[in-house]
Amino acid sequence: MTAAPATHVLEPLGPFDLERTRAFVGRWGPITRHTPAPDEPLRMTAPLDGDQRPIAFALRQAVPDGAVEVEIAGADGAEDIALAQIARVLSLDHDARDYPEVGRRLPAIGRLMAEQPGLRPTLFGTPYEAACWGVVAARTSERQAGQVFRRLAVAHGETLTVAGAEVDAFPRPEALLELRELPGLSTEKVRRLHGVAEATLAGELEVERLRALGPDGARAALQRLRGIGAFSASLVWLRACGVVDEWPESEPRCRAALARVHGRRPDDPLDDLVDELRPYRTWAALLLRVAG
Repeated sequence: MTAAPATHVLEPLGPFDLERTRAFVGRWGPITRHTPAPDEPLRMTAPLDGDQRPIAFALRQAVPDGAVEVEIAGADGAEDIALAQIARVLSLDHDARDYPEVGRRLPAIGRLMAEQPGLRPTLFGTPYEAACWGVVAARTSERQAGQVFRRLAVAHGETLTVAGAEVDAFPRPEALLELRELPGLSTEKVRRLHGVAEATLAGELEVERLRALGPDGARAALQRLRGIGAFSASLVWLRACGVVDEWPESEPRCRAALARVHGRRPDDPLDDLVDELRPYRTWAALLLRVAG
C-alpha cells in the first residue's frame, strides 16, 4: 500500500514568490490531467535523486516570501531526499538574503528585480531529466519539445496523485530504454535518449558527482554522451545542478539583454557589469532572459 502524501515546509531565505515559478513552468503546459484552477497548488514532478523513481509534489505559498508548503507523493521512505531536491529545483536551497544587493549596485538590474519580485531559477528535477530535454529540444522549438516530453510522460511514465489530482511523471531510465518510437522523435533521438538512460543508471549523472567535477569537468563528462553538445551540456550544468554564480557564456541573449538595459551594444566590453552581478550571475542571467 502506498503511504499518504507527506507534507513539509520550506522557509525561503530572501525573496521568493511561488507565482513567478508557476508562470515560469507554465510555458511547458500543465502536467495535471485537468486544467488547474487559479487557486490550486502548483503541481510538479521530478525523478528522485538517486534511484530516479518518479515523485510528485504540490506547492502552496500564502504570501510572497512566506513559507512554502510542500506535499510529496511517491517518495516513500525518502522524503528527506525529496524535500532537499525540491528545494534545489525551486532554488530555495540557497540563502539569498543578500541577493537584492546586486540590484542596488546595478540599478538597471534592480528595476528588473522590481518587475519580477521573488523570481528565482526553476531547475529540472535531475541532470537525467535535463539531458533528456537537451536531446528532445535539439533542432526544434521549445513548444514542440514540450509536447514530446508530455507524450513521453503519458505513454511511458507513471501516474501519481498529489493534492487530489493525477499527474504524469517523466519515464524512469529503465522505461526509456524500452522506448522504440514516439511521434515527434527521430530514430537518432531515441538512440540518444537510450544513451542518457544508460549513463544515468551507471550513476554518471548524479548532481553530487557533476558538482564534484566542477564546471569544466562536468561539461566534458556530459559531452561524452551521444547527442549532448556544448550548449546542452551547459544547460544540464546550469539548469539542473543548482549553480548560482556562473555567467552563461553560451547564451548570447543574456549578453545582449545586459548590454541593452545598460545602454551599451552587445559587442561592447561587459566584463565590468558581469562582475558586479556576483555572487548571483546565474540568477541575474534569468532576470535578463525574462526581460529579453
